Amino acid sequence: MTAAPTVPVIVNKIIEYSTLINTGAELNIITINVANRAGLVMRTCIKIKISLHSEYISRFLGIVENILISVGSVVCRVNIFVTRSAP
Repeated sequence: MTAAPTVPVIVNKIIEYSTLINTGAELNIITINVANRAGLVMRTCIKIKISLHSEYISRFLGIVENILISVGSVVCRVNIFVTRSAP
């Protein structure tokens, strides 16, 4: 099995994290550990849960809105949902 390609992403100008980038994704997701390390403020009053093909179900802990991320020289702001851990 081949590992999925990852790229280094700088989150909130604070931490660099290696992640899979899917430009066609409907949702952006980050773990609570990374959100805490980056000092991100999370809004917790959301009611969304995900159900994966593997039948793993997880509720989001919150959302970080308008977060600054950069991949190389490309910088943009996105909303990212926060979860406990990767499935």
